[in-house]
Amino acid sequence: MRKILITILILSVVLVVLGCSSNKPISSSLSDERILELRNEYPLSEGSASLAQSVDVPFEQILEMSDAVIIAEVVKQNPSFQSILTAEPGTPEGDAAEKDKAQGIEPYKPTFVSYEVKVDEVIVGEEVDETTNLFYNADFIGVEPDLEPGMKIVASVKKGTAPEQQGSYSFTRYATYYIVDDDYVLSAYQGKSEDMKKFTNQTDGKTLNNLVEQITELWSN
Repeated sequence: MRKILITILILSVVLVVLGCSSNKPISSSLSDERILELRNEYPLSEGSASLAQSVDVPFEQILEMSDAVIIAEVVKQNPSFQSILTAEPGTPEGDAAEKDKAQGIEPYKPTFVSYEVKVDEVIVGEEVDETTNLFYNADFIGVEPDLEPGMKIVASVKKGTAPEQQGSYSFTRYATYYIVDDDYVLSAYQGKSEDMKKFTNQTDGKTLNNLVEQITELWSN
């Protein structure tokens, strides 16, 4: 009787182990084939503009200038808006603005592309309203990410400074990721510099949790 009980116990353990092993664990990264497929919907921002910087800006440097990093869902694209860029007195920009004013030249008033987003989580940084707007200079259309309603993103954001930008945040391809297949991320921009390649190699196509951990570590350093 004892041998029968032991046999039953062993069989039960084997069945439990087999049952657990049948649940396929989440892969730590997407396959190359899946990434290629997803890039049809989430393309890399590889364009360039005459005003664009000629050098890559690493994620870490963007983070140092940011107020927060958020996880958000795009709700809609807002009408574009214009805003006079503020320039602090004593800075080269401020001196140029004063010179233009003295000569009767109208201040530069660029147009901005704007998106309404629903903020699901603030990973690091200051609190951000649940519903807010993200924007970028329209001179960079075709360079910055072209967001669509329903897309989920991770983005490093910075408060707008001009009156028309109050309550909104700027964002950039250098520090934006798309959330895909629920648990993974794809970079909006991969870059060519070694610093950018290093970070994207550690995060592009990897899990969202991995990206969050990387951001949290960078923010605390």
